[in-house]
Amino acid sequence: MSRPLATAALAALLLGAGACATPCDELGTRICACQPAGAARDACDRAVKQLVREAKSNESQQDFCDSKLSTCPDPATDSTACDTMNTPAGKVACGLAYTPPATP
Repeated sequence: MSRPLATAALAALLLGAGACATPCDELGTRICACQPAGAARDACDRAVKQLVREAKSNESQQDFCDSKLSTCPDPATDSTACDTMNTPAGKVACGLAYTPPATP
């Protein structure tokens, strides 16, 4: 198989695989993309894969992830996404923290 053809086949395979991603897969990808490349990102990816495997059949967890996709910035399209995720509001927006209850 020629190199360009092999590259095109791999790209098509990856695009097809992306279509099967759950909301939690997508949210995990966004969060892990903000980890430093190497061991930290690899550990994040492994942890996300394990959590996603457990959540795939749980509709309420998928709904939660889906709701966070609309508020969590995507590092692939937003150059400030990782900075945002490091703020308290950004952590809440991405499901990494909860909003503390209001105090009377």
